[in-house]
Amino acid sequence: MAANKRISKQERYYFHNNLAILLKAVEGQRTTVDFRNEACITGFVDQVDGYMNIVMKECTFVDPRGDSFNYDIFFVHARNIRYVHIPPQIRIIPAIEEQLRKLRARPTEVQSTNRTWKVKRAQQKQREDLLAAQEILQNDGVPKDSGQN
Repeated sequence: MAANKRISKQERYYFHNNLAILLKAVEGQRTTVDFRNEACITGFVDQVDGYMNIVMKECTFVDPRGDSFNYDIFFVHARNIRYVHIPPQIRIIPAIEEQLRKLRARPTEVQSTNRTWKVKRAQQKQREDLLAAQEILQNDGVPKDSGQN
């Protein structure tokens, strides 16, 4: 998956329930995708989504007549795919397990730096309480304004 890319629940479901997860393991590898119309494309798999759509980079498209065309970026719609050649260096079962492990990992939540008035007030109150507690501890457990002398 692309770094910290949020995916929908439906796309997550598809990753868990079809072989799109294996195609996800091919990201960054050079491979060939055969189309239903006898054409094919060879290049680096840049991105794969849960619906099996593929974005490829630095690729060569060969049409059914045998003419080849070079593209920097090429989008392959899932319904046009007949076969994806899995590179021989990818071990299928461990690749699927690794991708599922990555998919299950929760993305870290980015906290907003904008503080609301309510948050600012709560933080100020907490600082005041901590200062008061430190003052009590420094005065041997007797508050400063207690009137005991």
